[in-house]
Amino acid sequence: MLHVASWIVPRRARAEWRKEWEAELACAWQMAHQESSSSRNRGLRSRCCGAFLDAAWYRLNREDLLRTREHWARTPAFVLYALITMLLLLVSGSGYLPRMRSILMAPPYGAPERMVTISRTGVIDSADWVVPYSWVTIWRKQRQVLEGVAAYSAQPQESLVGIGGQRSKIGLVQVETNLLQVFGVKLLLSRAFPLSPASCHNCLVLSYQAWRHDFAADPNILQKKATINGQDATVIGVLPERFWFPTDDVGVLLWGEENSFSADKPVGVVARLRPGVTERQAESNLARSISNSIGEPFSESAIQVWPLQERVRQPLTSYGLALCVSLLVMTTLLWSGRMNLLPQRRGAGAACRWWTFFASKTALLLLILLAAVVEFTPEPYIFPSGRTTLIVESGSLWIFSVGCVFVLWWSLMDQQRRCRACLEKLALPAQIGRSGCLLLSWAGTELVCAQGHGLLHITETDVCWLDPAQWTQLDESWEPLFAGK
Repeated sequence: MLHVASWIVPRRARAEWRKEWEAELACAWQMAHQESSSSRNRGLRSRCCGAFLDAAWYRLNREDLLRTREHWARTPAFVLYALITMLLLLVSGSGYLPRMRSILMAPPYGAPERMVTISRTGVIDSADWVVPYSWVTIWRKQRQVLEGVAAYSAQPQESLVGIGGQRSKIGLVQVETNLLQVFGVKLLLSRAFPLSPASCHNCLVLSYQAWRHDFAADPNILQKKATINGQDATVIGVLPERFWFPTDDVGVLLWGEENSFSADKPVGVVARLRPGVTERQAESNLARSISNSIGEPFSESAIQVWPLQERVRQPLTSYGLALCVSLLVMTTLLWSGRMNLLPQRRGAGAACRWWTFFASKTALLLLILLAAVVEFTPEPYIFPSGRTTLIVESGSLWIFSVGCVFVLWWSLMDQQRRCRACLEKLALPAQIGRSGCLLLSWAGTELVCAQGHGLLHITETDVCWLDPAQWTQLDESWEPLFAGK
């Protein structure tokens, strides 16, 4: 019973606790020698039951808990567990990273490698990326390079959509009726009656996110009365979960009627190339068709055919370049000798453990930053919307770049202030010297390992004859000072 009760006691005090209780039981045994064997055994068992209460008090002792908490907060495991918890909370709070999954996973439509967007190039203002609708009617005849082409309104609008008594303001984009056919996407929910899209007035297709968040994923939503901006409408379908167009902020696609787009109206264009046709071939053919139609020279470099998957994943490429620049800056800082991060005289095993912790901590921080930027910055990730500016479009890139510098700097500073032997955060910072008397003294901060492994000195004022950071390994003569810890 005493052995089982000792498991409750903290490990570092367990042996001493057992010795005290064994001595107490031995004393009780000697004092009860005149009693019968059975009553003596009952008394000893009763005392052993009290050992459980004593062990629980020892475990729940406030000072001991505070000491344990302070010790745990300095360990490398605490940092890793905290970062993993933050990542899990981010995943759960964002709805399991819908944007990240839409970027990394294969899109839910057929042959995505042949899906492209068509826009102007060689322009400064992103509003000029869109093209007049008259060009779309010309490209529709280019069957030798395009399997299908569809237009959509360049500027999403916020509209009041009401379905079955529920109302919500949702982003809306007007699209041509053949858009879903060009994508080759199948609706998650669709009406089962012969209704021609061209004859459907105010026909709505809901995104999966709008259907789930704004209308509680109602399975009978197609049978309910709908309105849009006070006018009667008809919900004809719900898109698959990972399909969003042209941005994830758009929750409603309004199927346009035959005369919805005027010839000079600026529109965005999405198309499907025929098998074997490259983007450069398509650009040349489409530019030639416009030149023949308007009767003026038209350079093929003025048209850009951009693969859809490449455009979807373009932000990740930009983030990767920003991360490489940040890593280059931090690597230069390390090579300059400004920070002392090397675990001295501890062997290959300790060095491997040191750098593994640093790499794991930094990777988790960067992963949290990337997921947060992708999920929570208002950035169009697929198509130019025709109304954004360069500053707005690169906003998330600036946030990620600055975040990378901050994350890497914090990781380096945290690593520098850790013990080279046990990786615990150094404690008891002490200010040394006077910063106003550089010639007579030097200012710095000294930190010590709570386990007695060593001492770190970090100078606050740079001087030519001292390293910015110095780690001093403590020998065995210092062990009595830390024995009571």
